[in-house]
Amino acid sequence: MSAGDDEILFRLSASVDVVAAALQMTRHAVLRGASATERSLVATIVSELGSNIVKYARRGTLCVSRRERDCDVDVEILAEDDGPGIADVERAMRDHFSTGGTLGLGLPGVRRMVDRFELTSAPGEGTKVFVRKRVVSAPAPEDAIADLRSFLPKDAPRPSASVRAPKLVAGGDHWEIGARLRHCEGHAVSGDRALSLHCGGGLLLGIVDASGHGPTADVLASRLEEVFMHEGSGDLSRLMLRFDETLRGTNGAAAALAFVDEPGGAFRYLGVGNTRAAQIGSRSWRGISRDGVLGGRAPRHALQTGTLEGGDLLVLWTDGLPEAGCASLARAISYRPVSEIAATLIEQLARPYDDAGCLVLRWLA
Repeated sequence: MSAGDDEILFRLSASVDVVAAALQMTRHAVLRGASATERSLVATIVSELGSNIVKYARRGTLCVSRRERDCDVDVEILAEDDGPGIADVERAMRDHFSTGGTLGLGLPGVRRMVDRFELTSAPGEGTKVFVRKRVVSAPAPEDAIADLRSFLPKDAPRPSASVRAPKLVAGGDHWEIGARLRHCEGHAVSGDRALSLHCGGGLLLGIVDASGHGPTADVLASRLEEVFMHEGSGDLSRLMLRFDETLRGTNGAAAALAFVDEPGGAFRYLGVGNTRAAQIGSRSWRGISRDGVLGGRAPRHALQTGTLEGGDLLVLWTDGLPEAGCASLARAISYRPVSEIAATLIEQLARPYDDAGCLVLRWLA
């Protein structure tokens, strides 16, 4: 190990080296000014990347560097090895995939915790992973927000200085609806959105998770919010294609859409990326969101269908909430008002290192 106040290099060849590196990161000067939560998250990232090196390549290096700009502080981590490489990078980035007999959550989990993630690998050429995570964030100045607005359509809403309120229609004869959003620690705005629109003989629901955090993610989410409110309809495939077109050339986003027909309660669902959905009540149903990123690796659409009965909940959420835990807690408190259900999911389950959002619909018909 070699170290300075702004950089530290770990040479890894055994599991004990990974443990020592993670422990060192929790108290190293590279993270000065960072909260205890951010220190813990960086240590987790170091542990995950280091474990991959030892498990698959046996040895490699991991360099952690501090980058300061104005009042913002980013930590950059470069993990390199000369191991066998990864034959199918896209598959390796899916949750629960592993060639080593583990849960395979390491790389996908790291990607969700950071603001930038790059992986380069090929069979026989080793693997290189670069990540960047903001650990100290200053409030965005007004001129920076003005610059970001150049990405937005005309008359788009201005990014706010606090968490945005969900864009929800008022309750109807056949439903009650509630939602809650919360931004990542260290940021004043969120890249998550919870949206609804009464149109085309039914209710359109949407959940959006723009890549990254802070003002840039907020701007991307605002772009999709505008498309949703101005072009929303029961044609989910067309709307998702418009989302994809809108974000071309950006960091992209994940999104889920549902349309519930009135008055029968039949619904359609379409999801891309790390978004989730579940029906709770008369039957157990889970929405399947296809792997991919809107604006980049958007997959072919896979439309799912179902039917809501009186009293059923339809819950949509972003990956700032755990997949299994969110549905289980919603089921346990399903008797409560929908706004209270949404607030409880965020308050009890939201991960501090990520934006989080959820939308809860109760069908009354």
